[in-house]
Amino acid sequence: MTMCAVERSGAVADYIPELTRVAPDGYGLSLCMHDGHVYSHGDSAASFTIQSIAKALTYAMVLTRLGPREVDRRIGVEPSGEAFNEISVDRARRPKNPMINAGAITAASLLLPQVRDLDDGAVDAAFDELVAFYSACAGRRLTLDEAVYRSEARTGARNRAIAYMLDSFGGMGAEPEAALDLYLRQCSLRVTTDDLAVIGCTLATGGVNPRTGRQVVSPEVAQRVLSVMTTCGMYDGAGDWVSSVGLPAKSGVGGGILAILPGQLGIGVYSPRLDAHGNSVRGIETCRHLSTDLGLHMFNVTRESRVTMRATYDIGEFGVGADWSERERGYLRTCRDRVRVYELQGDLTFSGAESAMRRLEADADDYDVAVVDISRTGVIDAVARTMVLTFKHSLEGRGLKAIVVDPDGVLRASVERHRYDQIVPDIVAPEALRGFDPTLPHVHGTMEDAVTDAEAFQLKQRYGRGEMFGGG
Repeated sequence: MTMCAVERSGAVADYIPELTRVAPDGYGLSLCMHDGHVYSHGDSAASFTIQSIAKALTYAMVLTRLGPREVDRRIGVEPSGEAFNEISVDRARRPKNPMINAGAITAASLLLPQVRDLDDGAVDAAFDELVAFYSACAGRRLTLDEAVYRSEARTGARNRAIAYMLDSFGGMGAEPEAALDLYLRQCSLRVTTDDLAVIGCTLATGGVNPRTGRQVVSPEVAQRVLSVMTTCGMYDGAGDWVSSVGLPAKSGVGGGILAILPGQLGIGVYSPRLDAHGNSVRGIETCRHLSTDLGLHMFNVTRESRVTMRATYDIGEFGVGADWSERERGYLRTCRDRVRVYELQGDLTFSGAESAMRRLEADADDYDVAVVDISRTGVIDAVARTMVLTFKHSLEGRGLKAIVVDPDGVLRASVERHRYDQIVPDIVAPEALRGFDPTLPHVHGTMEDAVTDAEAFQLKQRYGRGEMFGGG
């Protein structure tokens, strides 16, 4: 911040009279980590109006409520290459994206279905729901700046013209004045950089607020919002931003910038002096320094994927279970090498999972049971979870056994969140899914339970079910 503090170019927004009253040299910075810890500096407690940063949250709200297919009928996702307040629509007369005013006003209208009267109490009700949603993202109750709201309402001729133009195209979900009123209210909510950082981290972590633990939006909605923020969030400066900073972001003429490193953290910056694009001058410079100094650029490739396999060994070092009969225990001592343990480590994504499953496939002639220990892995994405579960099912179809050590329950959580047939890639043959049990048998919290399960399988293969559990 010290390097950026000397930057005093730009000017506060002057087309909204109330914003001209803000102190031009305010400067705050907050970072919210994935575990909810917040680092703050400068004027991080100073509140300011969220302005266009609100567009990302309302977009998330309408996606959650209506689903992407319905929202895509009304709002595009293409960069406009124009200023935020341009009347920018595509050939289908849809606003080009939800991050420009036309798209944001349309998004607000979709929260007001069938409202044709500005005095209808539905506008107030919709705003209450919107505040509750924004507050859930921030982890605290946000409030309206009445003075800024009234100031925007008095001087919003261009936005009013955009609203009526969109209505003439048939793309609005509500009467133009009602949609515009809700839009102006959302822009006038007060936030701090701490709030922005927590909001950013909520989107970064798949829609889960890191401070409250609440799932505010689905991972799919968070992904869609981050994607559109990347290409459209900084208006006609988006290309320069992505190449130099490389973070999904959204700016507001109140001086705020929200930036996000997916999967890791959210950043909130405040400094009200703006450049020609309507973005905070200091805010952009601060984010550039953070991206460069901390290596936050999302396309930064520091190394090739590391080998995921930490170790592999048989269960000879584990004692035979005491619950088996002497006959069974004697047999189990002779085949400890037919149970192989594969310890995985690090974040498990497609490339790492592919490497690990390929190794297990190559070794399949050397074991009766493969124990996959994922207790040392960090993040396991949906594709990797799918690959592990599919390989497990494939082995069982060949008369072998796959057992997973999963103390944190990441595989079970994945199946509970998605139908299995929806998360399996198209490359998996449908016959591989026949008989799949979504209760995930043979997934255990400890290695000891996994070894016992492996022994039970070996005894069943040798003696049949009658003597499997120490019957004689």
